Amino acid sequence: MRETTLDEGNEQDLAHLDRNIRRIIELQDPAILEAGAARAMQILESFKHTFINCATSRPNVEVTPWTETIATLIPQAQRKRTVIGVVGNTGAGKSSVINAMLNEERLVPTNCMRACTAVVTEISWNNSDEASSKYRAEIEFISPEDWEKELSVLMQEFSSENGTLSHEVQDPNSDAGVAWAKFHAVYPSVRKDALHETTIPDLMLDNSVRSVLGTTKQIHMSHPGSFYIELQKYVDSKEKVSKKDKSKSRTKASSPKTEYWPLIKVVKIYTKSSALSTGAVIVDLPGVHDSNAARAAVAEGYMKQCTGLWIVAPINRAVDDKAAKTLLGDSFKRQLKYDGGFSSVTFICSKTDDISITEAIDSLELDGEIAELEQQSGSYDEQIEQIHRRIKELEESQQVYKLAMESLAEKIETWETLHERLQDGEPVYAPITPLKKRKNTSSDKRPLKRQELQQNFDGEVSDSDDEVSDSDGEVQFQGERLVLSELDVRNKLKELREAKRNARQESTKMQSAIDDLGPQIGTLQTEKGKIRAEMSRICIAGRNLYSKSAIRQDFAAGIREIDQENAAEADEDSFDPDEEMRDYEQVAKSLPVFCVSSRAYQKMCGRMQKDDNVHGFTSVEETEIPQLQIHCQKLTEAGRIQTSRTFLTGFLQLLITFRLWTSENSPDLKLTEKDKQQHLKFLERRMEELKTGFDDSVHNCVKQVKSEVRLQISDRFPELVNDAIEAAPATAGAWGQKDQGGLMWASYKAVVRRAGVFHSTAAGKRDFNSDLVEPIMKRLATGWERTFQRRLPETLNNHIDDLDKLLGKAHKAIEARVRSTGIGLANLSVLRTRLPNYKDGFKAYGVDLVNEMKEIQREANRDFTPCIVDMMRDAYNICAAQNGPGSFKRMKEHMISHVVDARHTMFRKAVQKVEEDLEAMSKTLQKRMEAKASEIFRNMNRDYTCALGNQPTRVLSNEEREMKSATRQILRGIDAQFEPIANGDLSSSKEPVHNSTEGHGGTDDSGQVSFEQADKETNNVPRVLREKSRSFNQAYVEDSMDDDE
Repeated sequence: MRETTLDEGNEQDLAHLDRNIRRIIELQDPAILEAGAARAMQILESFKHTFINCATSRPNVEVTPWTETIATLIPQAQRKRTVIGVVGNTGAGKSSVINAMLNEERLVPTNCMRACTAVVTEISWNNSDEASSKYRAEIEFISPEDWEKELSVLMQEFSSENGTLSHEVQDPNSDAGVAWAKFHAVYPSVRKDALHETTIPDLMLDNSVRSVLGTTKQIHMSHPGSFYIELQKYVDSKEKVSKKDKSKSRTKASSPKTEYWPLIKVVKIYTKSSALSTGAVIVDLPGVHDSNAARAAVAEGYMKQCTGLWIVAPINRAVDDKAAKTLLGDSFKRQLKYDGGFSSVTFICSKTDDISITEAIDSLELDGEIAELEQQSGSYDEQIEQIHRRIKELEESQQVYKLAMESLAEKIETWETLHERLQDGEPVYAPITPLKKRKNTSSDKRPLKRQELQQNFDGEVSDSDDEVSDSDGEVQFQGERLVLSELDVRNKLKELREAKRNARQESTKMQSAIDDLGPQIGTLQTEKGKIRAEMSRICIAGRNLYSKSAIRQDFAAGIREIDQENAAEADEDSFDPDEEMRDYEQVAKSLPVFCVSSRAYQKMCGRMQKDDNVHGFTSVEETEIPQLQIHCQKLTEAGRIQTSRTFLTGFLQLLITFRLWTSENSPDLKLTEKDKQQHLKFLERRMEELKTGFDDSVHNCVKQVKSEVRLQISDRFPELVNDAIEAAPATAGAWGQKDQGGLMWASYKAVVRRAGVFHSTAAGKRDFNSDLVEPIMKRLATGWERTFQRRLPETLNNHIDDLDKLLGKAHKAIEARVRSTGIGLANLSVLRTRLPNYKDGFKAYGVDLVNEMKEIQREANRDFTPCIVDMMRDAYNICAAQNGPGSFKRMKEHMISHVVDARHTMFRKAVQKVEEDLEAMSKTLQKRMEAKASEIFRNMNRDYTCALGNQPTRVLSNEEREMKSATRQILRGIDAQFEPIANGDLSSSKEPVHNSTEGHGGTDDSGQVSFEQADKETNNVPRVLREKSRSFNQAYVEDSMDDDE
């Protein structure tokens, strides 16, 4: 058998260049894919350094095309952020849930007395390895211009017409009260009686305010406690409280300090929590029903970015209040419908430890499961009661012995005195002995046992010669007095001392018995506590199970309602209520619901030491916080897989290009010049046909996109505009009519002061602009969702399939030619290996294209309302300026008049703006498709011409030959580097990789996150949780990838 030469072995290494990389690409494990991407980044660095070194030492060698290609590929490895918005009413416990999920006792502000999440808070992975920066924060303050505008609105809100403070501020829940609280937080030294002398320019000159506006405050701490305290100085909405002077009883008022939360635009926290290590970004948004609507634009901006939306509600209200169905309101659910965001929702029931066992047993019908435990608990109660009764009896008897000892001590003292008199030679007599002493009308109420004990130790009760008198109906008999001898006295003393000693012994025995019974009570109470804890556990688990089912059904019912409402609005004639617009049973099943107890989790993790233990949980898994942490990581997996696959596919294509470039490209056959020209012309024709096919596919795809948009959306605009025009006067009129759901004067004016949008404490969130455009939004919703969630993704995916077919057809034709002529046959196998790479690249490109389309449409569907705001601004300003008697009437009249006059123009402008957005979307997609088609064509043309062109070998310079040799040397070892990773061994890919986000808190302006440093912390997650996460998420990722494709 012929031995394989070194060169042949090297060629075999190059022939299998893609073997292990392709194995990695086909896997569904994001950790393995990212490990492969990290290794690929290191290899690219090797290539780059090789090319740069060659260019440095040999200026005649051209390396720019290769270094530029590498520079273009490297950023594709950066992990994209997965933004998760967390919303919930005040008191829902969302901040506590976030803290528990981050494994921190306190990071996001919490307060048991009030709502303190007054600012939008973004929490993401901290890339810093500095010990002093383990916890970091960036506090961005609003601009001076924005604060000046808001200050003007606030002062109008709480000021009366004469410039003094309105009496409504006395109610802290009124709109004026909320505005004053916000103003007073920033300017605590401004007195109420001095408001009429205060001007906005003066307020803007305040040093404490001016010094922070438009700036970003940085916080770096190594310890969470000190970090939290420092952060609280800025973000907590305090309430002024008085402090007690420790040295005096009188109250000492604390000096007023400026609070900064009203001035904050957003707070960004960076922490090394394993839940965030895979790229998740948690955004804690102000309560959706809170009176404070600050930073609305920032919150809306995050909502557009959200990959996931977590709704938090206390479990004891989540089901009863139909929170899954009603919490966010119809307008919010409609926005989710436009965005295709129903699948992004996760429902979190908080405070599962807050439960009444009695109520849970009754409402959940748990009598059967609890009966035996209740019987055991009752048995323990009975035993404890018996022991308490026995202890009480012993204590009563012990008290009798103690009384007897006191009595005996007195008698001993008396007889000792008699003994002393007798020794002095005096005659002594026996003390008077009472034969009977009682009230005529009463009887001794002491227990029989106690009476007997008392009688055993009672003797003489008098040691004097005093006369005994009758009084108060008492009768006393006196015995005959006897002269005592010394023997009598000694015997009596011996008798009394013996009796006292016996009483003491009996008392000691009883105390010992009491001491023995005490621990028995403790043991029984411990056992009873275990029983009660098990009862709580069963009740909590039962309520969790019921709540999850009910919430899922409520959520699906809410989606069905809005689907049917919008369908009926869109086309009432053809609307069929029995026709299901989607699989609502699947919608219910696919809603992730977690029933969590952050308190129980924190206690079981050793935190919150000052709090009492939480019963009803035997493991941290029962708190469901670990499952929520896994879910948080899971939400990033589809994006991580897609990013890594796209990068590795591009990397593999580049390797094959290097392989072809470095191969010895000597002519395979001795051909005539005519044969060579014919062969080259054949390749050129096929490449030209491929380019034409690509161009036609792009053209047809864009044409189909525009057609779908026109058919489902644009063609309906005239009808929808007319509906909005007709409805507008009645809509505007209803704003001021209380019986039609309208507002009182104060709330109405608060709304117009804020350009038509305000979250009133009395009337909830009101948005005049959305009300006006609602006829368009409601009737367009179904067609919009159909277009952007189904029709256009299908159209774009068809385009991707066309590209793949065209490429396969071109390769097949070229392969047939090569086999018939023999020209380039040696490189044909290398080119064939590129076909799967192109197919993978097409899939990744298709996913990116659909995602880009969806991001653009998210912006477009929000552009109806801003046009309404612009057209209504004059009306809002005029209405806000109305004062004095009759002002409310004038406000309403002017509002209706303006709406009637402006309605035709503003609705047409609104739809025109959206049409322009959709046209721009088509152009953007067209440019993207053309660029991608051109890129694919260039790469194919280069590779096929290089491999099959049968070009005469050009004499290479020594420098070029050395660079190719160095490149081939790197190529030979690549497959072996990926083999351990393909086999699941991630230890070989732990070296950090160059990343543009380093030193910027884990994110850059493009919203991307580095994964290499984060993976170090991922290893800190308990192994059992990592294994659970992998198995738990496998099906989810596969489904996600299928959907993306």
